[in-house]
Amino acid sequence: MDEQVRGKKVAVARAIAAIAAIAAAVAGAVWGTHVAGGPDSYCYLSQAELFASGQIAHSEPLAAIAPWARGSEAFVPVGHVPAARRIGASVPMCSPGYPMAMAAARLIGGRAAMFAIVPLSGAAAVWLTFMLGRRLAGAGAGAMAAVLLAASPAFLYQIVQPMSDVPAAAAWAAALVSVTHPRLTTSIARAMAGGMFTGLALLVRPNLAPLAVVVALVVFTVRPLDMRTIIRTWAAFAIGALPSVVIVASLQNAMYGGPLKSGYGDLDFLFRLDHVWPNLRRYPVWLIQTETPIVLLALATPWLTRDAVTKRRVLWMLGFVLAVFACYIPYEVFDAWWFLRFLLPAYPALLVLTAAALGWVVERRGSRWRLAGYAACAIVAVMLVRESIQRHAFGLWEFERRFRLAGEYVDSTLPPNALVFAAQETGSVRFYSNRVTIAWRALPPDALEPALAFVRAHDYRPYLLIENGEQQEFVDHFQAKSPTGSLAWPPIADINHVLRIYDPEDYVKYRAGQRITTERIWTKRDRVLTRFRVSH
Repeated sequence: MDEQVRGKKVAVARAIAAIAAIAAAVAGAVWGTHVAGGPDSYCYLSQAELFASGQIAHSEPLAAIAPWARGSEAFVPVGHVPAARRIGASVPMCSPGYPMAMAAARLIGGRAAMFAIVPLSGAAAVWLTFMLGRRLAGAGAGAMAAVLLAASPAFLYQIVQPMSDVPAAAAWAAALVSVTHPRLTTSIARAMAGGMFTGLALLVRPNLAPLAVVVALVVFTVRPLDMRTIIRTWAAFAIGALPSVVIVASLQNAMYGGPLKSGYGDLDFLFRLDHVWPNLRRYPVWLIQTETPIVLLALATPWLTRDAVTKRRVLWMLGFVLAVFACYIPYEVFDAWWFLRFLLPAYPALLVLTAAALGWVVERRGSRWRLAGYAACAIVAVMLVRESIQRHAFGLWEFERRFRLAGEYVDSTLPPNALVFAAQETGSVRFYSNRVTIAWRALPPDALEPALAFVRAHDYRPYLLIENGEQQEFVDHFQAKSPTGSLAWPPIADINHVLRIYDPEDYVKYRAGQRITTERIWTKRDRVLTRFRVSH
């Protein structure tokens, strides 16, 4: 009878976790931005398309012959850096693991399929969190942890964006689940699988390489143990991780000029001791604000279990969480809560420890309190979803759609030889229209007119794509040296009063008294509501 009751409880917990995983995937699919937007999202999607075509770099012939100072840099779109050893080429600055998955999806299902990777990774992360919690503290704790992850504001904020944070969390959760298998130290295949999943996690985010050491230390939670078992397990683990390490090193060498170099710049600049205190004042506060103080229960887990094996496993898992934090505490300082996304690889383990502590506390109060624990978890989950709504996790699509609107307008309306000067849209215009772009922020103040003359001389028709928030910056940068820099004539397009597209040839016409027609476009989601022309 007890076995039947236990089996029903496990089945219910499994069903709850499955529902949470499906809900996470649905949230990502329904409210996803599905857009190649700013530096991060365009970087990943651009690299995926390069991989799908068998390439690693974009080549632009004009970049090699641009006549102004550091001319090639202006042809590097957002999220990219100049390629090593290749004049006039640019490469994505992001890590290759997530784009590799998108490239596979691109080959199978086209561009739209690339946007499915993050929602599917989110569902996997939630389910793997359940599995991890079940191994540590039972199916009930696993279900609670899965629900808490699916409702997490930082998790939901990222599951709607085509970025690597959710895939990174899923990959590290898979590594933790793999190495906590009971047969890890007795099966070479299991140890190799643990190394393989750890290697995949490093493909997604190579800067978290120290976590591989922490994952490998799981062997010390197993008893009985001897040095021969440790060496055999570690050797199999390393063999499993090696292919991914070789891939990362080879790509970084080809793209950035060295196996230990990355597209994000000098490590001495990114990781500094003077970043530690500002980040210590930010990340813990953001975590408690978004996840509620319930996550502090994770710190109590070593004192809430009397079982020696479980205590060793708890300390190891807590060490993993702290190691993730340690990797980012000296990292560059940011001042927005959503940079908790860096810490998402720690969330499955953190929330498993939180759920385990909550479960152990209520169990000590007696079986009647078990339902109270589940109710508390459900209430917290509702609070987390409400917090996610207030922090606009489900409204990012509206903010990001300007990138797609601009790119599709260029594709459908401007001539085939259009070359677009832009800032944030230097990537999205390329993605949606396959037009050449120039980053005007990379031009010296006296280079706008020479750049316009240069592209015209090479049979391109230049246009300026300026966001409202960029307009004054553009004018301040160029006006003193260029009449075009004043933007003192009507645009040819005004999209949602968010961005404008100017034809530089209209400047002279407007000054001569000719009327310039502006097309005003109003949209909702991807549907055009109003489209009309106004003459100035």
